[in-house]
Amino acid sequence: MKRIVLTALVVLSITGTAAAAPFVLPLGVPIYMQFNNIEQVNNTNTLVVPGYAPATGTQGNWGVFNISSIQAGAVAVANTEISGGPVIFADDGPGGSQGQVTGIFYGIQVTGPTTATGGTIDFYWHDAGSDTISAACLAGTTCAPNAATVGQFTSGTFLARLNLASGVLPLDAITTISSNIDPTTIGGGEGRADGFANVNVGAPGTWTFALNGDWFITTFGTRDLRFSNFFTRLPAWDSPTNATAGTTIGLRSNDPARVFTATPAVIPEPGTLTLLGFGLGGLAWLRRKK
Repeated sequence: MKRIVLTALVVLSITGTAAAAPFVLPLGVPIYMQFNNIEQVNNTNTLVVPGYAPATGTQGNWGVFNISSIQAGAVAVANTEISGGPVIFADDGPGGSQGQVTGIFYGIQVTGPTTATGGTIDFYWHDAGSDTISAACLAGTTCAPNAATVGQFTSGTFLARLNLASGVLPLDAITTISSNIDPTTIGGGEGRADGFANVNVGAPGTWTFALNGDWFITTFGTRDLRFSNFFTRLPAWDSPTNATAGTTIGLRSNDPARVFTATPAVIPEPGTLTLLGFGLGGLAWLRRKK
């Protein structure tokens, strides 16, 4: 029996139109997102996020980001890996017609030279005309690690909140991020960090349901998203104010995030509902007759 997929008309309605509302993620499909990040890291966990109320206390790593593209992905390895594909959303920058997805990550506690625990990621949508994040900002040229920059990336419509989750190390239930080198000693090279995340359904937004796919399988249960971060030095985001407690360095990074979006609920076609009504009516008539 044919089924009607909920939200299909909503997804189709955004095709080929200027961004006047948050981009709608298609449901029940693999998605590949490309992030651009600028961040700070300090192995003594003494960093304070400027001007963002949810980021209370201190942390060892925080940063802001935009999503440069969202692609219709493909399953490379079942419940393990998703590869990229055709672009369905592209950030065309200030003055463009597509709008922007930006956000912030915070609350990450460094636990060793190559490991960290905890962490939260918040996503925001900016309509075309209110998108202000430029290439110069993402290079650290016009955006400094201050409250003004944080405000640029955390205004707009709230989309979703993620909590980083264990699983990147099969025998470690605490670690949420694992890297191949100590980020504070990177020098002029490149490092890589990996991790998983789950959607925080207690902080609902436009993307919360779609991202809640539970597709990736780890030793500690299913996870909604998988990240692979490639980072290099960004001296413009170094902070001498923490020099006495440990070196705070700036990083510029990019990473793909992969998610198999949640499968939408389905409802019967109108004809099926009619038949169901006839059936229930017939049962009621037989019961009364008996």
